[in-house]
Amino acid sequence: MSEKIGRLNEEIVAERYRKQGYLVLNVNQKGFPDLIVLKGKEIQFFVEVKGGKHKLHDFQVEFHKRLEKMGFPVKIERI
Repeated sequence: MSEKIGRLNEEIVAERYRKQGYLVLNVNQKGFPDLIVLKGKEIQFFVEVKGGKHKLHDFQVEFHKRLEKMGFPVKIERI
């Protein structure tokens, strides 16, 4: 059940960015942020969506660090 809630939360956040004119892609790979937010053909940032009091897993933190070292910001959105 929490997976369904997680996906619903991701879509809420994705829609928020779409309304701001971004293209948003959902990615479902372990550790990879939930959303890729683009403007035109450029990646603007990645978004990890967390509901309630859920925390980042260690493997997520490591993956996010790798993306940030490549110059891609990663945002955490709480629903």
